[in-house]
Amino acid sequence: MNPNKILYRNAVSGDIGPIIRLWKMMMDEHGKNDERIRLVDGSLEAYRAYVYHQLNNKEGMVMVAEAPDDSVVAYCLAIINRNLPIFHPPYYGYLSDLFVIPGWRRKGVATALLGQVSEWLKSGGIDSVQLQFYEFNVLGQLFWNSQGFTPYYTRMWLDLEIYPGSMDN
Repeated sequence: MNPNKILYRNAVSGDIGPIIRLWKMMMDEHGKNDERIRLVDGSLEAYRAYVYHQLNNKEGMVMVAEAPDDSVVAYCLAIINRNLPIFHPPYYGYLSDLFVIPGWRRKGVATALLGQVSEWLKSGGIDSVQLQFYEFNVLGQLFWNSQGFTPYYTRMWLDLEIYPGSMDN
């Protein structure tokens, strides 16, 4: 597995199947770490529509990393989001997904994809990118920190059925 032989390119409609497989692998990994991550019936079809939309959206970018055997070993999906009208900047990049299959991790694939996304965003006048990751994803957190990302926003979860202030208790 030579990372220098990887081809990084914009995804095409023929890549949607491999991207869906990688997304499912990512979601399965996440689901093993937190039972709250559960996919609904039809989630694969919904994600397929999301990817297809971004392939045809000038404010979306879908990249794949293709191994020498022509298999897609990683993908990245980013979009340009409009910020709330009360905040600057008016637009920012949002890194929706970045996944590398286990055998290709720690070989510079994710860094290369992030570089492609960064260049695309900068060429569109976007000067910041946001993302979110699950708290249990320590490797992800280490990677994002190594790329210069810093904490910005905390999103939390409360199960109302166990909330101590609930009227049922």
